[in-house]
Amino acid sequence: MFSIFDAARDAADREALVCDGARTSFAELGRRSAVRASQLRALGLEPAQTRPVALIVDQSLPMFEVLYALLELGVPLLPLHPRLTAPERASLMTRSASLTLIDPERLEPIPHQVVEHTPIPASLGAIDHEHPLAIVPSSGSSGEPKLVELSRRAFFELARSDAERLPPQTGDRALLCMPLSHVGGLSVVLRSLAARRACVVFRATKAGVLSAAGELAATLSRERISLLSLVPPVLARLLREAPAFAQKAPLRALLLGGQACSLELFGEARARGVPLLTSYGLTETCSQASTLAFPPPSSVATRGAVLSSGFPLPRVELRVRNGLIEVRGPTLFSRYLAGPNALDDEGFFNTGDRGELDPEAGLFVFGRASELIITGGENVDPSEVEHALLACPNVEAACVFGVSDREFGETVAVALEARAGAERDEQALFGALDARLAGFKQPRMLCWFDELPRLGSGKLDRSRIRAEAGARLREPVRR
Repeated sequence: MFSIFDAARDAADREALVCDGARTSFAELGRRSAVRASQLRALGLEPAQTRPVALIVDQSLPMFEVLYALLELGVPLLPLHPRLTAPERASLMTRSASLTLIDPERLEPIPHQVVEHTPIPASLGAIDHEHPLAIVPSSGSSGEPKLVELSRRAFFELARSDAERLPPQTGDRALLCMPLSHVGGLSVVLRSLAARRACVVFRATKAGVLSAAGELAATLSRERISLLSLVPPVLARLLREAPAFAQKAPLRALLLGGQACSLELFGEARARGVPLLTSYGLTETCSQASTLAFPPPSSVATRGAVLSSGFPLPRVELRVRNGLIEVRGPTLFSRYLAGPNALDDEGFFNTGDRGELDPEAGLFVFGRASELIITGGENVDPSEVEHALLACPNVEAACVFGVSDREFGETVAVALEARAGAERDEQALFGALDARLAGFKQPRMLCWFDELPRLGSGKLDRSRIRAEAGARLREPVRR
């Protein structure tokens, strides 16, 4: 399924990759990957070895050539974000026992003549399903990232489940606009390879995807994208800056994950004709565990301000015990490197996320148990407060967390980012919150950022925000 050589024979003339201004067929991509595979073997890499190769995933054409070559050889991948510092790279490589580091910027381009005269080799054949395909660092949003080992079996089952939940069509084209250092981006590439469909790579000319909504919308239209995966902040920017984007591209499904989707965002997206599928997953579940049924429904069940994340993927089991979501199934990770066994005796993984599972309405995710704020004996869900804040017209982003308080144990705090051109009118802000939230849920401390720190995926970098908010927090201005 993940053999570029097999794909080159199955769909030789079909477009496989749009990257760096080049349009590459499966046949050409197979020949390019064959050249890189030979180079890797010349470095001493052996097929089906267990130690990973660290690859800086800058989403360039040479990077993809190496990525597909590693898949073909059965050599595990450690994807490294291009913006990591040298010490950060070194730490991940040491912890994962990586054999070597490949920086695509240092690779010589493959001459066209060499590509033309390189035959497509036979694939190596079946590699053990339990063999590691990737060692993926967790998001790193709290503490040192865990190293999550994901097998070929996990990605195979994800691709199979994806095809069952969302049947592929001839001519489907997927857009990659998520970092390949995260499992969400990697799964887009692998699902595209498995389905023999084009993967179009979007690299913003500005600082990041969040700052390039217009450019992203233009790419969706120009490249006739039918399948798209985003996080909520990027969708919100698209709707605000290019509200007709869904009418200008043949979108069949927009998979939304990474964090909770607010009722307001879902409503606006559906009103604009966006075929939105909310989902839930994490690195340990190979990016997905549940999603809404296809075709996209016009309405979704809610619990308070929380939307349903749909139903478990085929062959994935979900349950909620003691208020926490647990997962079992073939898309689960194999292990944490240098970590204890994370599965219970029944094979379930405790995600640490609070939730509720309704057989008729699906899965509702209420946030991390570790982030629950207990203030004066009352439980406050940060995601509920964030949803209320995001519904206020002058708020672009909000990160809610608890800070230690002698009297109440914890107090609710928030770091805010204002929308471009909006006033930081705290009196109006709390006037709007009074109609949405009980008093004990409302922030007692706040601070404003010009731009909240984010991870490469576009999600808020919560640990960094908390650290930087520290001394800046103060009591809000209220009536």
